[in-house]
Amino acid sequence: MDKDKKKAVGPDRMIEVLVLVLMVFFIWLVISRIQQLLAFYTGDTFSMIWSAVVDYFLTYLWPIIKILSVVVGVLCLVGIYYNSKKLKEIEKTEETTFGKPETLSGEAELEVKNLRWENIQRLINSTNESDWRQAILEADIMLDELLTASGHHEGSIGDKLQSVEPSDFLSLQSAWDAHKIRNRIAHDGASFQLNDREAKGTIAQYEAVFKEFKVI
Repeated sequence: MDKDKKKAVGPDRMIEVLVLVLMVFFIWLVISRIQQLLAFYTGDTFSMIWSAVVDYFLTYLWPIIKILSVVVGVLCLVGIYYNSKKLKEIEKTEETTFGKPETLSGEAELEVKNLRWENIQRLINSTNESDWRQAILEADIMLDELLTASGHHEGSIGDKLQSVEPSDFLSLQSAWDAHKIRNRIAHDGASFQLNDREAKGTIAQYEAVFKEFKVI
């Protein structure tokens, strides 16, 4: 326990003590000189006292203030250096104990996107029409996210596609054709008969868009 207390007393504590001592010493000098002046100039005018105070300040106190400023500045630099060193040591200790904070790398992010695409592939390869519909709806959500990430934030997917510059979107027509099929699924419901060839063709159009922008 005693050893821990000794370790806790570092340069920060020493700086605080030194600054406090210097401040007390400076205040004592000022008070003692003022007392001397008051005792000596009791019968004189205020202007004489003020002149003497100014002379004393410029002659004796101002050099001391400059010296104190340099000392305090040096101590502050020492404290900054010491604290930065201790912070690095703390960071190393935390990394050793808890490990480095994990960030989602580009490969990991792509893997997450691929998992969504793999699910769409699983649905489209199903024998159920309801799965095909779900695959197209999921792919259209990915298209919406892609357009938003590309800077098109306003309106529906159709509005976003209209705001796209064709020269920047080579597979724009594929996106439009696929999105039209999605709209028929969403708006017409069961009355829209979706066959296997049309469903897979629609997913292939989404795939062309996603490959152009390296989403998959």
